This record gives sequence, C-alpha cells and structure tokens, in this order.
Amino acid sequence: MNSLRNRVIAIVTLTSLLTVLAITITAYKSLGEDQRKLIVQKEKLETERLTEKVSQNIRQRVMALSVARPLLTRNGHLLEPEALESVIEEQAYLNRAFPGGILVFDAQDTAIAENTYVSGRIGTNYADRDHFKRLHSTGDPVISEPIMGRTTEVPLLSFLVPIHHEGRMIGSIGGIIKLGDESILPPRASRDDSPDNTLSLILDRQHRLFIESPDSKPGNELQPLPPAGEDSLVDAILEKETQTRVIDYQGEQYLLATDSVERLHWVFARAAPYDQAMAPLIASLNQFLLISAGVTLLLLVIAWLAARSLTRPLTRATRTINAMAEAPESSKALPEKGPREIRELSIAFNRLSHERHQLDELKNDFISSVSHELRTPLTSIEGSLKMMVAGVSGELPDKALSMARIALRNSEQLNGLIRDLLDFNKLLAGKREFRIESCSVDESVHNAIEGNQSMARMYQVHLVPNASTGLYVNADPQALRQVLDNLISNAIKHSPKGGEVQIDARKEAPEQACITVRDQGNGVPDWFRNRIFERFAQADGGTTRATAGTGLGLAISRELIQGMSGGIGFYNEQGAHFWITLPLSSLGSSQ
Repeated sequence: MNSLRNRVIAIVTLTSLLTVLAITITAYKSLGEDQRKLIVQKEKLETERLTEKVSQNIRQRVMALSVARPLLTRNGHLLEPEALESVIEEQAYLNRAFPGGILVFDAQDTAIAENTYVSGRIGTNYADRDHFKRLHSTGDPVISEPIMGRTTEVPLLSFLVPIHHEGRMIGSIGGIIKLGDESILPPRASRDDSPDNTLSLILDRQHRLFIESPDSKPGNELQPLPPAGEDSLVDAILEKETQTRVIDYQGEQYLLATDSVERLHWVFARAAPYDQAMAPLIASLNQFLLISAGVTLLLLVIAWLAARSLTRPLTRATRTINAMAEAPESSKALPEKGPREIRELSIAFNRLSHERHQLDELKNDFISSVSHELRTPLTSIEGSLKMMVAGVSGELPDKALSMARIALRNSEQLNGLIRDLLDFNKLLAGKREFRIESCSVDESVHNAIEGNQSMARMYQVHLVPNASTGLYVNADPQALRQVLDNLISNAIKHSPKGGEVQIDARKEAPEQACITVRDQGNGVPDWFRNRIFERFAQADGGTTRATAGTGLGLAISRELIQGMSGGIGFYNEQGAHFWITLPLSSLGSSQ
C-alpha cells in the first residue's frame, strides 16, 4: 500500500466493491419487497378465485331452487305433498345441484315433501334451526353452516329459498349437500397449480373446523381445529387484522394470503414457503453478483494498467534521480511528455540536472585551474626541500633537518592531492588516454609492493604477495600501477600494527584475471558500502580522520579500471577484500 500504483488499485477495488454492495443491498430490498408483493398477490388472487368459484357455486344452487318455486304452488298455496314430490323428482337440474336431497317445507318449517326418502324426516319441524330463523327474519335465501343432519346424522349444508305469495311466505324449498359425499369446493386437481410445499387450507372460523386441510382426504372434512396457540398457521389465518403477511410456521417463513366467504364464515388461505417464493430473486442476485465479480475483475485489470501507465514515468524518474545521486556525471534527462503533472516533474528535474551539470563543470574547471596554478610553485618548493634534505646547500642542523623533512613530506602529500585532482578531472573529461598492452600481473604486483614498502614500514604492516602466476593482462601499465598503489595504500592505512596485507592474483574465468588486495582491518562499514567508490568519500568523517587521504583514490581506480574494460568491487571477510578484474592477453591465455 506504500506505492501509488497499489493505492490506485486499492481505491478502484474498494469503490467497485462498495458500489456492487450498495447495488446488491438496494436491489435485494427493493426487488425483494416487489417479489414478496407479487407472490402474496398471486396467492391472494388464487384465494379470491377459489372464493369466487365457491360463491358462484352457491349462487347456481340457490338459483336452481329459486327457479323451481313457481312449480310448487297453485292459487297462492303449496301443492299437495304427493304433487310436490312428483314435481321435485322430475326436475333433473335440482337433483344434480343437490344430490343429498331436496325438501319442501310449509310455512311453519315442517318438512312435507322430499325426493329422497329418509325415515322420519317428513313431518319433522326445523323451526329451531338457526338458518330457518334467519330465513324468516330476512326473507332471503340462506345457507346453513356445516351442521349434522337431524335425522341423517351426517355433516351437511342446507340451502333454503323462501316461497312467497303476495308478500307472504307460504313455505320454502331446501337442498342438501352431504359434505362427506360432495363438496361445493372446486376439485383440488383444478387448483393445484402452485409450487411444491404451498399449503392450501379452508377453515370454518365460526365453528373452528377444518373444511379442508393440506393433508385432509375426502370424507374427512369438518375436523376440529387445534386449540389456540398450538398451530401458528391456523392462528394467523383466524386473525382478522390482516389478509397478507409473512409468518413463522414450523421453523420456516411463509407468505400467507387469505380471503373469506362470509355467508359460510369460511376462510380460504394459501401459504407459500418464503425461501421457495424468493428463490428466483436469489438466483437473479447470484447471477448479478457473478457478473459484478467479472466486471470488478475487469476493472482491476484496467486499474492495474492505468496505474502502471501512471506510475511508470514516476518509476523512471526515481531511477534517474537515484542514478544522478550515485553517479552525477552519468545522469540522463527525463522525457518531457505524458500527463501534465509528470511533464512538469520531468521539466523540473531536467532543469535541476542541467544546473547541477553546470555547477559540476564550473567546479571541475575551478579545481583544474587551481591545481595547475598550485602545481608549479609546489614543484619548486618540493625540489628545494629535497636539495636541502640531501645537503646540497650545506649541512643542516639536526633540528632544521627534521623540520625540512616534515615540510618535504607534507609537500609530497599536497602534490599527490593535486595530482589526484588533475587525474580525476582528466578522467571525467575523457581526456585520459589509455595505452593498452600486454602486462605481466606478477611484475605489476611486485613493482607495486616495492613502491609501497616504505609506507608499510611506517605503518608497521607486512606486504605479502602470492606465488607467481605467470598471468598477462591487457592493460595500461601506468594505470594498472596507479590502481594497485591506491588499493595497497588503502589496505595499509586500515590494517592494524603488525598486520598483513595480502595481494593475490588468479585466473578468474577463461578470459579474465582477478587481483585481490586483502587487509586485516574492520572492513567497510555497512552504511558506507554504497558510497565507497564516490569521489571525496571516506568512512572516517569529522575534522579528524584515522587515515589521511583525499577520498579520490577509489573513485580514480574505478574510472581507470572501467577505462581498461575491467571491473572493480569489494567484500568483507575478516577484513576488506578489494578486487579488480582485467581481460587476459593472448600471453596470459596460453599459460
């Protein structure tokens, strides 16, 4: 998350996920409510359709009785019982409408005629029945609640239609439906068009009876309802506050829709499992989530490509800036193109790099000019001091001789500093010419050791060469000697008193030779490893340093080795090991 690319990808990912989540929640709430309403409406329509069919069935049967009334009277009076029975037996439509029997009652509600003989029914008075009382009070056709036949002792429904003459009721005609043999409900097969597990029930609210339950069989109607509180579905159906809602039943949720036939006090109910009803919506949401996941993945790829395109110039600028920090002389300009911010950054960097190059050139010119101006008087001073120390101008007192030697040593050190500065400026300007020839590695190492013996004695360090190798390399002899002098003098300075500096040479690869200078000091500090070959860089800082020097030796050595197509580096292992590689000459290859 620390990189700009990762942040852009994270922002796009988070935004996409939040968008998908918000859409999903909103869609689920909105579509879920719509789906629930649709399912409830569907079940509601089914119950209304069933209610209408039952009501239509009732009206047809009442109409059949009403149509037969004129046939039962003459001159404002009911026909004789024998004639009545003959008439009702001849009406086929009455027999189809009421296979349980048709009866004619007089004005006092006594049965006087029937089409189906039942022992003891003729002459029985039914004035105490509730539906007969309602018939007299309203004067309209009535239907009884499910009752037990007084003489048949079977559950039945009784239809009654009054027979009037000049506003006076002279009798009534009734039809009987035995609920054990026939029902006024449509056959189940004609209304079994709902998904599996949908419950369909018909309850008698007034008498708390099952007219039809999910597991009822023909002939098993009129079962008593369970006590209140025992069956949550039955309790919900019997409540009058609402007709559609979600209920809990047997550990599951159901969508409940109800309707009623008030003439019978029957309640028609359908309960669809909530999970089953919402399954199409869940499937649609799952499909939406799958599509959203694919779109999100595509957005991630696009975001990664966009972030990569956005951060690539920044990465290139970072590398260039790091390269400029590590090697100012080799820094390159950034392309001034791309988005406005990147373009402005490139312009600012190129301006900074150009100004730094100008400052470097000015500094190098200044150092070169000063070095040239100082070299001539220092050469004269050094020559005069040498002649004084050698006694050319006469014998000097011991104290004066000691002071002259100190002055000579410091003038030589100052001359070396000026020489290093001039050499480095030549290397940077590309004015240092290399004279490549076949050089003996053994001879170069031997000469470098001889040249640094006096310094080694002063630091009380021993110089130890390896055995003769017979290797030859393609190099500039003077440049190679200068590199070896720098490496050996550094090793001497950083070795403890009584320590050793070992110079090894070996064949590194089929076409290369490697020379290693190893000391017994503390090695290169970790914090200084990346700056070891920079100019004017020294591990010892401050106003006083443990070792003297300009800090240009290793920087010059790197430039010289690279000019001879070689390599240079170091590693720590019980002291610092500085190595250089140079290409073998034909003489070296044949050894």
